[in-house]
Amino acid sequence: MTDNIWQQARERSRQALASGALLPIETRCEQLRDGGCRFLLRTLDSLRHKEQAHNRLKQAGDTRRNPFKPHEPALLVSELGPDHLCLLNKFYVLEQHLLLVTREYESQLAPLNRADFQAVALCLQQGDALMFFNGGPLAGASQPHKHLQLIPLPMLADRPLPFSPQLNQLDSPEPQRLTALPFCHGALALPEQLFDDPATAADRLLSDYRQLCDRLALQPGSDGAMPPYNLLLSREWMLMVPRCAEAYQGISVNALGYVGALLVKNDEQATLLKQAGLMKVLTALA
Repeated sequence: MTDNIWQQARERSRQALASGALLPIETRCEQLRDGGCRFLLRTLDSLRHKEQAHNRLKQAGDTRRNPFKPHEPALLVSELGPDHLCLLNKFYVLEQHLLLVTREYESQLAPLNRADFQAVALCLQQGDALMFFNGGPLAGASQPHKHLQLIPLPMLADRPLPFSPQLNQLDSPEPQRLTALPFCHGALALPEQLFDDPATAADRLLSDYRQLCDRLALQPGSDGAMPPYNLLLSREWMLMVPRCAEAYQGISVNALGYVGALLVKNDEQATLLKQAGLMKVLTALA
């Protein structure tokens, strides 16, 4: 890999949009405050593109249950070492939304390993981004094939992540809980310049991940599957949230909810979340 991964993603996105392989999903965005924190609430304008694409696949006789194996060639951004491919997210809300997918099938319920963190570190070395992982269906995962996700930062214009003021208070490499975030979680600060060397970063991230798992009593069962959880990672911090449910009254919440970014299908769902209280919803699902 010689070119910057984010430059490759921009060029591949341009090509895939032109060919129709990449399908944006339009949203309306509003910024809110709840529980002393800022939130970003997006409402889908339409799921038309996604539904039409699924219908075309059915009509063409495409019965694949795993969109990553084989992957769609037009969505390939880069190969990331021997274990991972970097793909564009076909149906995206945020531009250059990347998926780090294992070449061979691994379960989304399996613990993350050094190779996973090495792939993430390569991307974070080359640009500021947020990695998020939905550990199983109860944590918001829609596919069983292991995939980590990245979005470039900032998420919205020049605004930081909604929970950045709270997460930037992390000042220790030891697992801790932030009083400003009432939902169950563990978090820690990462060293400066950690991502200058992806190999060193991979070792450190794996160690920190295991510390947070220990702190939150998240360990694989006899079948090797982890309990449901979300993991989020920036250049500055790591955040882990154990999950007890995937949705609140039919409204799905994935890892991005736990940095204050929520997505709903329609205005009715948006109203329901506001009435319930966004922070209370996050707390109820963690």
